[in-house]
Amino acid sequence: MEKVKVKQNLKLSTIEGSFWAIMYGGGETFLSACAVFLQFSAFQISFLSSFPPFIGSCFQLFSASIKNKFKNIKQFVVAMSYLQAILWIGLVLLLFYKPTYKYILIWSCIYWIISTAIQPAWTAWMGYFVPRRIRARYFGKRNRIIGFVSFIATLIAGYILDFFNENMTYGFAIIFIVAFIGRTFSAFYLNKKFNFEGKETQNLFEYIYFFKNLISEKNKSFYYILFNSYISFSIMFFGPLFSIYILRTMELGVFIYTINMTLWQISNFSSSNYFGKLCEKIGDYKVLKISTYIIVFLPILWILLYYLDNQTQIIATFIVSILAGICFSAYTLSSFNLLYKISKKEDLIHFSALGTFIRGAAILLGGILAGVIVESNYINEIAENFSLIPIHISMIISVFLRFLSIPILKKINI
Repeated sequence: MEKVKVKQNLKLSTIEGSFWAIMYGGGETFLSACAVFLQFSAFQISFLSSFPPFIGSCFQLFSASIKNKFKNIKQFVVAMSYLQAILWIGLVLLLFYKPTYKYILIWSCIYWIISTAIQPAWTAWMGYFVPRRIRARYFGKRNRIIGFVSFIATLIAGYILDFFNENMTYGFAIIFIVAFIGRTFSAFYLNKKFNFEGKETQNLFEYIYFFKNLISEKNKSFYYILFNSYISFSIMFFGPLFSIYILRTMELGVFIYTINMTLWQISNFSSSNYFGKLCEKIGDYKVLKISTYIIVFLPILWILLYYLDNQTQIIATFIVSILAGICFSAYTLSSFNLLYKISKKEDLIHFSALGTFIRGAAILLGGILAGVIVESNYINEIAENFSLIPIHISMIISVFLRFLSIPILKKINI
């Protein structure tokens, strides 16, 4: 691709990513809070956070064949992005007319099907025109800008929900309409980018054959997918329950929940550029390794702050949220960069799709088990004996499982 086109694509990618961040920060970030507002149970929220991504990852294997029906990757990504935007309007209608668990679950499944269908094609598209020599630095800078926009969107959305505290339905409706607008403009700028002519993507059976080879060879590609899936599985024992923990267990309210989410995002995007440079200096693998070690023990901090007095507890949640944002910034950037190093450019779409599918299955299993643990009478009895609550038991299991990811991580050292 010509140098001028590359520069233009890099600029447009940052702009479209910023509008995507409005959808993410002001929309996706508050989906769990919306589920809490609708009085869904802990198991329902865990299932809602895990089953739709799994359905999306399953569909992703077929999405390659659908993508081949389009003229090029650009046309496919743009069309799916516009469709994802329209879904937010559908969610607003559900809030007013059918705010039941069944319909919200159906909406979530459709949303994740579209979202995960976009991911491999977008990843391959970005990998084609972002030069390898500036990849870590560019994504670090891009993530910082996108993170800042996402932080602003989250802060404003939280203020809107707090303002409509007496009628939260209208508050959620407003922020979801803004999410629709953000994704629409994102799709608009995606359409302005230059395309590249990629070869036709493999069909489902070729995907399966490709995965069979990965298993038999047990190379770094295999362990990369295994590690990402396993760490996602272990994180699900607390991740989906965070909104319940803050809003329902500790009763800190929407305002404190919003501040925690924004602090997570501030620390996440503000450290992204630093980690981009650090990845170039010491390597993506070392950054991934350090961040993983810290992520292993994060749930312990969330358990400890539960026993603090209210004022100290609030300040402590802010500190832990900042630490978590920094850790996941390093983890996300380094693992994303490793994806390009481990996979061949021509295999990137189906390698990414396979990784998402297996990760989706792991997320589903983790989400279901977490929900069962929190609502189990037996676990309740064990928790009471140790002056804990069921969510704490799920967090302790999460720490143990995260620790077991380290031997897998060592297999992908490059």
